[in-house]
Order: sequence, then C-alpha cells, then structure tokens
Amino acid sequence: MLAIDYRWWKFLHVAAVLGFVLFHGVSVLVALRLRKERDRVRIAELLQFSGSSVMGMYVSLGGLILFGVIAGFSGKWWSYWWIWISLGLLIATIAEMYAVARPYYEQLKDAIQLRPSGVPRKSDEELDDLLRARGALFNAVFGIAALAIITWLMIWKPLWQV
Repeated sequence: MLAIDYRWWKFLHVAAVLGFVLFHGVSVLVALRLRKERDRVRIAELLQFSGSSVMGMYVSLGGLILFGVIAGFSGKWWSYWWIWISLGLLIATIAEMYAVARPYYEQLKDAIQLRPSGVPRKSDEELDDLLRARGALFNAVFGIAALAIITWLMIWKPLWQV
C-alpha cells in the first residue's frame, strides 16, 4: 500500500476545518442576528436556515477529526502536548455546545410556537428575555476563542512533550 505523505493528511484536515467554519459560520451569524429579531416568523426562518447547514457541519467535523488524527499519526505528533490540548479543546467545545446551545435553541423553537388557539406559547416579554440571554453570545465567543487557540497550537506547534 502506498503511504500518503503527511502534507496530504494535513491538507485534508485543513480543508475539512474550512468546511466546518463555512457551515458552522451560518449558525454563528444566525445566533448573533437572532438577538435583534422579534418577529416570530422571521425567527423561525432564521432557525430553519441555521438548521439547513447542520449536516454539512457534522460531515466536515467528522472529516476534520478523522484527518487530524491520521495527520497526527503520520506526522508523529502524539507525543506533544499541543495536539492533546487541541483535541481536548475541541471535545470541550463540542460538549459546551451540546450543554448550552442545544437547550437554548430548543427553548427558542418552543417559544415561537403558537397554541392551537393561535396564542403564542411564550409572551413577547418572555421571548424578548430569551433572545437577549447571553447564552448564544457566550457560545459564539467560546467557539471562536477555542478555534483561535487550536489554530495557534497547530501553527506554532509548541514542542512541549508528554
């Protein structure tokens, strides 16, 4: 079997990262836009638009993990702390998104629904409070900071050994 050069694995990893940033960027922009939106129909449209990018985000996330792990073995990086810190930050970010972002968007989807009588499930004031909550903003800042730290670690590759 022909061994693939480390540079190809790194290229595939970076390409998957770019795909992830492209697809997940839709959700980040929607999260920031929702903070200013009060029209329930428009909120539903924005949530649907964000949801339309989820499949691409998960596929590219899987690719970036797969190619990153293979590149780690191919480049013999597993004995260095930077790759473990990067992987840990990625796992922490995924966990944070599931723990904070997912419940927030489920609450938001529920809040914009109408009862059979036509009355909203949540009042305009409750919806406003939910939209002003800092959870979505925290998620965006947390995700961007984690991505910046991982990028720094990948580029500079500090040679702290395990």
